[in-house]
Amino acid sequence: MYKKFRVRNFMCLKDVTVDLEPLTVFVGPNSAGKSAFFKALSTFSRISWYPVHGGKSGDFYVEPGVGFDEAVWKGDTGLPIEFEVWMGDNRSTEADYTIELRRSYLGWSITAERFQFRGQWLDSRDGFKFETSQGPKAWPGPYKAPLAYLASHFSQDPVAGPYLQPLQELRRSLGPARRYRPGASDIASSTRVQADVATGSQKRQTMDVDETGRNLVLALRDLLLTKREIFNSIESDLGALHEHIRGIGFKSDWRGLSLTFKSGRTMQETPATLESDGVLLSTFLLWRLHSSTPNLKVCLEEPENGVHVSALEPRYQLLKRFTTGTDPSRVQILVATHSRDFLNAIKARTDILNEVRVVEFSPSEGTTIHGLQHYREVNQLLDACKGQLGDLWWSGRLDDRLRSSG
Repeated sequence: MYKKFRVRNFMCLKDVTVDLEPLTVFVGPNSAGKSAFFKALSTFSRISWYPVHGGKSGDFYVEPGVGFDEAVWKGDTGLPIEFEVWMGDNRSTEADYTIELRRSYLGWSITAERFQFRGQWLDSRDGFKFETSQGPKAWPGPYKAPLAYLASHFSQDPVAGPYLQPLQELRRSLGPARRYRPGASDIASSTRVQADVATGSQKRQTMDVDETGRNLVLALRDLLLTKREIFNSIESDLGALHEHIRGIGFKSDWRGLSLTFKSGRTMQETPATLESDGVLLSTFLLWRLHSSTPNLKVCLEEPENGVHVSALEPRYQLLKRFTTGTDPSRVQILVATHSRDFLNAIKARTDILNEVRVVEFSPSEGTTIHGLQHYREVNQLLDACKGQLGDLWWSGRLDDRLRSSG
């Protein structure tokens, strides 16, 4: 789990450090930087697995068609982009892992990594040397990819492989981070399934589910075929959230494979396109939580979408359950919300104090993100959210209001 995350010179994040909980809730206006922080986290995660430049699919993209030139603070390509993460003590001045990217005539490269390696701090600016079965290997930098990615090519070397193993352990401990903003229409859409022309049978696919929820049908079918107990848990929880739902099914036709739902309201299975947005979004959320991989960070945008106000507390409790259960390292959840009703669904004042982060933006300093320091601020925040919400989100107003009585 990440205890603290810092990002510099990325999108509207000039220099932002945030303490993170197993479940952290970000509140703030549009364009304040909530999505930018989530994109920074997912970009940092992806850098561990893909080259920054010179990869098989070309250079690294923050979003399709968007590179670091567009993502760096104010488009100033002379600035470095830096990420730091604390996984142990968030009060330490020393991050557990730091990575810096800079642009040169070759494009963006990794100019510095700093982390503990075999009991001492390794700084890649000093170069990196190790022995292989073919003789010594030296990487002077800058690098087209992180050391863990580069070292993976030596995993089968009898000399270098065991020596470099801690780099792969570091990579796994950092874990993946995925940002999601699911849409009901994308979840309900049909997905083409490859057919084996020779036999006429359908090939099982495990196509990735994108940030909108598209291809969820393939992921659920894969669980049904390979991990039935997880699929059954998703069905059970879905029925608990939506009492008319009895199960999840699949329909294959000329459009491809799509979801259906077994319902207590009709004898026929209901196509996903005729089911409520709330059911579809709950299905996506339950898939993501139940099928999470170790150390996964889920960045979820606006979990209140498509959900009646009365269902927000059960949705919050569901998120809470997957971050405070018997295996809390399994999934870490970051939520961005505009909903005062979602905040009111967090009943415990202690949870609000610990979990909520306020996001604001100023033209000179960019995004600022801070937590609540006192129970007085919790009550002021909730009181403010009960009033005219639009009046709350002028830059600086919330911060002034929370701290005016101090």
